[in-house]
Amino acid sequence: MRWFARREEPLFRTHQAPFQSPEWAEGQVVQHGDRLFRVTRWVECPSVLLERGGSVREWEVRGRRLSDQEMRAEVLDAAERIKDTDGEQ
Repeated sequence: MRWFARREEPLFRTHQAPFQSPEWAEGQVVQHGDRLFRVTRWVECPSVLLERGGSVREWEVRGRRLSDQEMRAEVLDAAERIKDTDGEQ
């Protein structure tokens, strides 16, 4: 594995607060571009001024790229979850 593959990277910015976005919570796996990342933290950015007045908060979601081992583990965990809920309604 290359040394730079494990560095934390800014993935995207959002106006949704962390509590409104459980799919991007710390520890979750997200796809960004053609790669998978584990969300490591949210960073609150300065408020963004709106053209018509006012402002909104903005957060930057940061993550670390998954290694091949971590990707395999995530796929196996997801398959197990699907298998366990397959017969439930």
